[in-house]
Amino acid sequence: MTYSPVAIPGTFGFGTMSMTWKPTPPPIKQSVETLKFVTTHPEFGVQLLNGGEFYGPNDANLKVFEEFFKASDPEILKNLVVSIKGGLTETLATDGSKENISRSIKNVASYFPKENRPKILFEIARVDKKVPYEETIGYIADFVKDGTIDGISLSEVGIETLNKAIQVFPISCVELELNLFAQEVISTGILAELSKHKIPLVAYSPLCRGILTDLAVETADTFISDIPKGDIRHNFDKFQPENFEHNLPALKALYNYAHDVKGTSLESLALSWILKVSGAKNFRGIDQVTHILPIPSGSTKERVTANFSNFVELTDEDLKNIDAIFEKHPIKGLRYNVHMEDTLFQ
Repeated sequence: MTYSPVAIPGTFGFGTMSMTWKPTPPPIKQSVETLKFVTTHPEFGVQLLNGGEFYGPNDANLKVFEEFFKASDPEILKNLVVSIKGGLTETLATDGSKENISRSIKNVASYFPKENRPKILFEIARVDKKVPYEETIGYIADFVKDGTIDGISLSEVGIETLNKAIQVFPISCVELELNLFAQEVISTGILAELSKHKIPLVAYSPLCRGILTDLAVETADTFISDIPKGDIRHNFDKFQPENFEHNLPALKALYNYAHDVKGTSLESLALSWILKVSGAKNFRGIDQVTHILPIPSGSTKERVTANFSNFVELTDEDLKNIDAIFEKHPIKGLRYNVHMEDTLFQ
């Protein structure tokens, strides 16, 4: 039997990590209403949802999805693609073994309806260096073949690992961080490789976990200190006070460009930049960039509306002007931190 990648629909997806993986998650009912809102809105309704088996304790993220499925029109659900990261142990260690992949996929699938369900993509969250990656992809592929899931997505892979995976089974999309403050998918060559194979890129943290927002600039003096204790962002380089202070001139310059030149918000400029790069021709040595779907999030209807509204059409000249900001104000800080660096682009 011949298998094909699952088509990834739409211009945007929607990320759900902030609904469950934070010190004080919003109520499940609120998150369900937000998901219903974002998938049915006539203007920016999305068809790609992104979650994680480990996004919160006791399958918290999967439980939100389960309640959302119960509360939604089956006709809406049939048109959705839901990509779930899994394959971690209880201590959040990566385990690509057959036993753990089987456990994880069966657990994820148990939260989905049996009929009229969305298409399920499964991705192991990181590369397990103890298990050959092609073997792990083979284990996941077995569950596509038996109908438990519908396709495979990848997370935090480099060029070599990507090419190992596509030799085993069709890959529907690859999830990597991309935003104005984190453009490593371009500099490492992985975006060029994805474009070569026409594999969509799902761009997570398109607002750099909240830094690329009006709020971060307008409350710059307290932005870092206001982040709740226990929030995982405190572990990341760009959220260290000295790095945030170093990056503030670039952030303010982007804010001014958004408001004064383009008449929009910083978050809208940041998302519009990704949309401009998606499908671009002759972009930084890439003949034509593959389809890129940013997955902004939001725990309320108001936050979702703010993130998905007021997009602007950026020109090539805008891209040059934005690049000039970073030439003048280079960004400081790793995507995560030095301890996690060897888990990225593996």
